[in-house]
Amino acid sequence: MASKRGPYAKTDGRRRELGRAALALVQEKGHRQVAVAEVADRAGVSEPTVFYHFPTKDHLLIAALEQFDDEHIRPEGLEAGAIADMGRRAEKGVRRRHIPQLYAETVGASVDPEHPANGYVRARQERSMRVIATDIRLLQDLGMVPGELDAAAAARTLLAAWEGLQLQWLQGPAFDIRAQIEWNIEHLLGANALEPHQRPGEPEPSS
Repeated sequence: MASKRGPYAKTDGRRRELGRAALALVQEKGHRQVAVAEVADRAGVSEPTVFYHFPTKDHLLIAALEQFDDEHIRPEGLEAGAIADMGRRAEKGVRRRHIPQLYAETVGASVDPEHPANGYVRARQERSMRVIATDIRLLQDLGMVPGELDAAAAARTLLAAWEGLQLQWLQGPAFDIRAQIEWNIEHLLGANALEPHQRPGEPEPSS
Protein backbone atom coordinates (compact mmCIF):
# COMPACT_ATOMS: atom_id res chain seq x y z
CA MET A 1 0.00 0.00 0.00
CA ALA A 2 1.34 3.43 -0.91
CA SER A 3 2.28 5.64 2.02
CA LYS A 4 0.06 8.60 2.79
CA ARG A 5 1.15 12.01 1.56
CA GLY A 6 0.32 15.62 2.28
CA PRO A 7 -2.19 16.57 4.97
CA TYR A 8 -3.39 13.00 5.40
CA ALA A 9 0.09 11.84 6.40
CA LYS A 10 0.46 14.80 8.75
CA THR A 11 -2.90 14.06 10.36
CA ASP A 12 -2.10 10.38 10.79
CA GLY A 13 1.30 11.24 12.21
CA ARG A 14 -0.15 13.70 14.68
CA ARG A 15 -2.77 11.19 15.82
CA ARG A 16 -0.02 8.65 16.48
CA GLU A 17 2.01 11.22 18.40
CA LEU A 18 -1.00 11.96 20.59
CA GLY A 19 -1.69 8.25 21.05
CA ARG A 20 1.90 7.68 22.18
CA ALA A 21 1.70 10.62 24.59
CA ALA A 22 -1.57 9.34 26.04
CA LEU A 23 -0.17 5.82 26.36
CA ALA A 24 2.92 7.05 28.22
CA LEU A 25 0.76 8.95 30.70
CA VAL A 26 -1.62 6.02 31.20
CA GLN A 27 1.33 3.74 31.94
CA GLU A 28 2.70 6.26 34.43
CA LYS A 29 -0.43 7.11 36.42
CA GLY A 30 -3.52 5.28 35.18
CA HIS A 31 -6.14 6.49 32.74
CA ARG A 32 -8.46 8.05 35.32
CA GLN A 33 -5.68 10.41 36.41
CA VAL A 34 -4.79 11.52 32.86
CA ALA A 35 -6.13 14.90 31.72
CA VAL A 36 -6.38 15.89 28.07
CA ALA A 37 -4.34 19.00 28.85
CA GLU A 38 -1.50 16.75 30.06
CA VAL A 39 -1.55 14.80 26.82
CA ALA A 40 -1.39 18.05 24.86
CA ASP A 41 1.55 19.23 26.95
CA ARG A 42 3.38 15.88 26.58
CA ALA A 43 2.89 15.97 22.81
CA GLY A 44 3.82 19.65 22.54
CA VAL A 45 0.51 20.81 21.09
CA SER A 46 -2.49 22.82 22.26
CA GLU A 47 -5.51 21.24 23.93
CA PRO A 48 -7.78 22.31 21.02
CA THR A 49 -5.43 20.39 18.71
CA VAL A 50 -6.03 17.23 20.73
CA PHE A 51 -9.79 17.68 20.49
CA TYR A 52 -9.49 18.32 16.75
CA HIS A 53 -8.13 14.79 16.33
CA PHE A 54 -10.01 13.11 19.20
CA PRO A 55 -13.45 14.56 20.03
CA THR A 56 -13.55 13.00 23.52
CA LYS A 57 -11.16 11.61 26.10
CA ASP A 58 -12.58 8.15 25.35
CA HIS A 59 -11.35 8.46 21.76
CA LEU A 60 -7.93 9.51 23.01
CA LEU A 61 -7.67 6.58 25.42
CA ILE A 62 -8.64 4.19 22.63
CA ALA A 63 -5.79 5.68 20.58
CA ALA A 64 -3.47 4.91 23.50
CA LEU A 65 -4.63 1.28 23.50
CA GLU A 66 -4.20 1.06 19.74
CA GLN A 67 -0.65 2.30 20.14
CA PHE A 68 -0.02 -0.33 22.81
CA ASP A 69 -1.47 -3.04 20.56
CA ASP A 70 0.74 -2.01 17.64
CA GLU A 71 3.76 -2.40 19.91
CA HIS A 72 2.74 -5.75 21.43
CA ILE A 73 0.48 -7.77 19.10
CA ARG A 74 2.53 -9.85 16.69
CA PRO A 75 2.45 -8.58 13.09
CA GLU A 76 1.48 -10.73 10.13
CA GLY A 77 4.20 -13.23 9.31
CA LEU A 78 5.54 -13.44 12.86
CA GLU A 79 2.77 -15.46 14.48
CA ALA A 80 4.96 -18.50 15.18
CA GLY A 81 5.36 -18.99 18.91
CA ALA A 82 2.36 -16.88 19.89
CA ILE A 83 0.71 -19.80 21.71
CA ALA A 84 3.81 -20.77 23.68
CA ASP A 85 4.31 -17.13 24.68
CA MET A 86 0.76 -16.45 25.91
CA GLY A 87 1.36 -17.36 29.53
CA ARG A 88 4.51 -15.26 29.83
CA ARG A 89 2.84 -12.28 28.20
CA ALA A 90 -0.21 -12.55 30.42
CA GLU A 91 1.98 -12.69 33.52
CA LYS A 92 3.92 -9.63 32.40
CA GLY A 93 0.76 -7.84 31.32
CA VAL A 94 -1.09 -7.95 34.64
CA ARG A 95 1.95 -6.49 36.38
CA ARG A 96 1.44 -3.36 34.25
CA ARG A 97 -1.91 -2.82 35.93
CA HIS A 98 -2.80 0.47 34.29
CA ILE A 99 -3.06 -0.98 30.77
CA PRO A 100 -5.25 -4.03 31.60
CA GLN A 101 -7.41 -1.82 33.83
CA LEU A 102 -8.01 0.59 30.96
CA TYR A 103 -8.66 -2.30 28.58
CA ALA A 104 -11.14 -3.93 30.98
CA GLU A 105 -13.15 -0.72 31.29
CA THR A 106 -12.98 -0.22 27.52
CA VAL A 107 -14.33 -3.72 26.89
CA GLY A 108 -17.20 -3.01 29.26
CA ALA A 109 -18.07 0.20 27.44
CA SER A 110 -17.84 -1.54 24.06
CA VAL A 111 -21.07 -3.49 24.58
CA ASP A 112 -22.82 -0.26 23.61
CA PRO A 113 -22.73 -0.28 19.78
CA GLU A 114 -22.74 3.52 19.77
CA HIS A 115 -19.65 3.80 21.96
CA PRO A 116 -16.34 4.46 20.15
CA ALA A 117 -14.86 1.45 21.96
CA ASN A 118 -17.19 -0.94 20.11
CA GLY A 119 -15.31 -0.88 16.83
CA TYR A 120 -11.92 -0.87 18.52
CA VAL A 121 -12.60 -3.91 20.71
CA ARG A 122 -14.10 -5.94 17.87
CA ALA A 123 -11.14 -5.15 15.59
CA ARG A 124 -8.65 -5.83 18.36
CA GLN A 125 -10.15 -9.20 19.23
CA GLU A 126 -10.32 -10.22 15.57
CA ARG A 127 -6.67 -9.26 15.18
CA SER A 128 -5.63 -11.24 18.26
CA MET A 129 -7.68 -14.29 17.25
CA ARG A 130 -6.11 -14.19 13.80
CA VAL A 131 -2.62 -14.32 15.32
CA ILE A 132 -3.56 -17.21 17.62
CA ALA A 133 -5.37 -19.18 14.90
CA THR A 134 -2.45 -18.74 12.50
CA ASP A 135 -0.04 -20.18 15.06
CA ILE A 136 -2.41 -23.07 15.77
CA ARG A 137 -2.48 -23.90 12.04
CA LEU A 138 1.32 -23.77 11.96
CA LEU A 139 1.44 -26.16 14.91
CA GLN A 140 -0.96 -28.43 13.00
CA ASP A 141 1.28 -28.30 9.92
CA LEU A 142 4.22 -29.29 12.12
CA GLY A 143 2.24 -32.20 13.60
CA MET A 144 2.34 -30.66 17.09
CA VAL A 145 -1.42 -30.13 17.40
CA PRO A 146 -4.20 -32.46 16.15
CA GLY A 147 -5.09 -31.59 12.57
CA GLU A 148 -8.83 -32.04 13.09
CA LEU A 149 -8.98 -29.23 15.63
CA ASP A 150 -10.92 -26.11 14.54
CA ALA A 151 -8.18 -23.47 14.78
CA ALA A 152 -10.54 -20.50 14.70
CA ALA A 153 -12.77 -21.91 17.45
CA ALA A 154 -9.75 -22.78 19.59
CA ALA A 155 -8.32 -19.29 19.10
CA ARG A 156 -11.57 -17.70 20.25
CA THR A 157 -11.64 -19.93 23.32
CA LEU A 158 -8.03 -19.20 24.30
CA LEU A 159 -8.45 -15.44 23.86
CA ALA A 160 -11.68 -15.45 25.88
CA ALA A 161 -9.96 -17.42 28.63
CA TRP A 162 -7.00 -15.03 28.67
CA GLU A 163 -9.19 -11.95 28.95
CA GLY A 164 -11.42 -13.56 31.57
CA LEU A 165 -8.45 -14.64 33.68
CA GLN A 166 -6.92 -11.19 33.37
CA LEU A 167 -10.13 -9.66 34.72
CA GLN A 168 -10.20 -12.13 37.62
CA TRP A 169 -6.57 -11.32 38.44
CA LEU A 170 -7.32 -7.59 38.48
CA GLN A 171 -10.33 -8.12 40.73
CA GLY A 172 -8.20 -10.18 43.11
CA PRO A 173 -6.94 -12.11 44.80
CA ALA A 174 -3.92 -12.51 42.55
CA PHE A 175 -3.03 -16.01 41.29
CA ASP A 176 -0.53 -17.62 38.93
CA ILE A 177 -2.10 -16.47 35.67
CA ARG A 178 0.71 -17.91 33.56
CA ALA A 179 0.20 -21.39 34.99
CA GLN A 180 -3.57 -21.14 34.44
CA ILE A 181 -3.25 -20.02 30.84
CA GLU A 182 -0.70 -22.71 30.05
CA TRP A 183 -2.98 -25.28 31.70
CA ASN A 184 -5.77 -24.17 29.33
CA ILE A 185 -3.46 -24.40 26.31
CA GLU A 186 -2.22 -27.86 27.27
CA HIS A 187 -5.72 -29.20 27.80
CA LEU A 188 -7.12 -27.70 24.61
CA LEU A 189 -4.20 -28.12 22.21
CA GLY A 190 -1.86 -30.57 23.92
CA ALA A 191 1.47 -30.09 25.66
CA ASN A 192 3.37 -29.77 22.36
CA ALA A 193 1.68 -26.42 21.76
CA LEU A 194 3.88 -24.94 24.49
CA GLU A 195 7.11 -26.00 22.76
CA PRO A 196 9.22 -23.48 20.78
CA HIS A 197 8.72 -23.68 17.02
CA GLN A 198 9.02 -21.65 13.83
CA ARG A 199 7.78 -21.68 10.27
CA PRO A 200 9.42 -24.25 8.01
CA GLY A 201 12.53 -22.71 6.44
CA GLU A 202 12.96 -20.05 9.09
CA PRO A 203 16.26 -19.95 11.00
CA GLU A 204 16.33 -21.20 14.58
CA PRO A 205 15.74 -18.35 17.07
CA SER A 206 18.94 -17.09 18.67
CA SER A 207 19.48 -17.84 22.33
